[in-house]
Amino acid sequence: MRKVGIGFCGILGVCAAFYSYSALTTSRLASLQTMAGQEYTIGELGPNVFGDYLSSQFAQQHHDWKRAGDYLTRVMIQTPDDPQVLKRAMILAMGAGETDKSVELAARVAEVEKDNALALLFLTTGAMHNKDYAAADKYLKTMPEGSLSDFIMPLLESWIQAGLGNYTGDKLTGNTAHMYHAILLADYMGKKDEIKKLLEKILEGKAPADAERIADIYAHAGETEQAIGLYTKLLQERPADTELGKKLADVQTGKIPDSFERVTSPEQGVAMALYNMSELLYQEHADDSARVFANIALYLDPAMTDTQLLLAAITSRNDRMNDAIGYYRSVKPESEYYLESRRRAADLLEDSKRTDEALAELNSLVKNHNDVESLIRIGDIYRRQEDFQKALVSYNEAAARFGDKIPKEYWHLLYARGMSLERLGEWDKAETDLRAALSYQPDHPYVLNYLGYAWTDQGVNLHEALTMIKKAAELRPTDGYIADSLGWVYYRMANYKEAVPSLEAAVELLPYDPVINDHLGDAYWQAGRKLEARFQWQRARNYSEDQSLNAMIDQKLAQGLITAAPVKHAHSAEPVTTHGPNTGADSGIMSP
Repeated sequence: MRKVGIGFCGILGVCAAFYSYSALTTSRLASLQTMAGQEYTIGELGPNVFGDYLSSQFAQQHHDWKRAGDYLTRVMIQTPDDPQVLKRAMILAMGAGETDKSVELAARVAEVEKDNALALLFLTTGAMHNKDYAAADKYLKTMPEGSLSDFIMPLLESWIQAGLGNYTGDKLTGNTAHMYHAILLADYMGKKDEIKKLLEKILEGKAPADAERIADIYAHAGETEQAIGLYTKLLQERPADTELGKKLADVQTGKIPDSFERVTSPEQGVAMALYNMSELLYQEHADDSARVFANIALYLDPAMTDTQLLLAAITSRNDRMNDAIGYYRSVKPESEYYLESRRRAADLLEDSKRTDEALAELNSLVKNHNDVESLIRIGDIYRRQEDFQKALVSYNEAAARFGDKIPKEYWHLLYARGMSLERLGEWDKAETDLRAALSYQPDHPYVLNYLGYAWTDQGVNLHEALTMIKKAAELRPTDGYIADSLGWVYYRMANYKEAVPSLEAAVELLPYDPVINDHLGDAYWQAGRKLEARFQWQRARNYSEDQSLNAMIDQKLAQGLITAAPVKHAHSAEPVTTHGPNTGADSGIMSP
């Protein structure tokens, strides 16, 4: 699909041409460029058209599409007929979600450039928004040949024809996505026989995810026998998939699963096609183009939650956290994605150092929706702040919701609570939780590492700890904290020959971690490499802000290593998936 991304970059003007302005001289632009880079509010220059234009550029380059459009509107007041300004303003308005304004500007662009592909696309979707399918058809047919990709053009044509009462799904054969839209078209127009033909055509050789979607369509179409056959086969491959098992049970009892998302209007079908295009562009990191297509999709179907989530992902990837939080918060309570969207908003609030707001967001979900996952995330926030007592209160409250036994899909609660208990000095309870987490996740490198390191810290179960940490190191060979754990367990076993290379590897991976440098210094000293030991201790001292660690290092620098020093944890910034089932989110559980 690389060709798709490059082609749309050209269409949307997000390449070099997007920033050109024919009315400005090169010398004048050069003289103002320095000024524009000094202050974000260069527009305070007032009526200066050059300053406003460069401020618009600057804002757009920083992904502030709304402000970029506002500056360009000021330019348009003074240069109302400049086609380059009109085109750029049209794109910025759509990227900012000001879709009505963008369509109005598209009409002005089309007056001066009758074959402008992007203006015609915006006018097409504007006509679809108004259910004027004849006008949409006219605009699309005016589009210059080859100006839209082979992926999106057939989908637009077919859905517009559906609005005019014509079924053209038989032309959508280019790929699986097209054929899926053909099924949606056939379903929308009540052509059950066409659905059967299409399903038979695409069934062979599909991946499990595609096969499940096909089974959903069979169930929706009333083809019970075929649906049961597919669900049964898939369940043999994925016996632990409870959702799949429920679908099978529903079909067997005559209930139709609601997994198949029907299209109820041609504009909704176009919105889905544009969302698919936006998703492809996002995967290629063509974020400007992805943003424009996503906003067109949302214009046609404001209730399309997937588009809101995609826009949130695009804006957060470009450090527009407030915009991303707004998109997550725009998801309606009746959506199946509502809780996860609000949790993600809380994550971004915490990332933005707005911790109190993040906690308020999560507490609201606990209070109003009895959301145990939010309770766990509240604990995670307190744990990251090293307020382990408050973290423990939240974790215990979450655990109480499950009764006698925390289920396997919430293993991360056991892991997080175990870490908090260990930091509070309640080792017996911590060990119980960590062992339980490990029983659920026997191959999880960070659970293996944490429990193994904790035993090493206490000088107990060293052989078992070594086995576990070795396994963790095999699973995560480039993790510096796990390499440190491996070296340190060898050190505690007095196997300095093995300890040194593991700790050297850890320092190479994390050269500025004071605890890891201190560990390597101790290992060098025990191996008789005393000059190198002092060098590592000094490095650790230079990087450390921990007064207790500094005091121990000062003693070693002055007297050498007389007795084994107390063990300190090296804290990892490596996140582990820690949320409940099917969230795909990340709360940032750390390895030791």
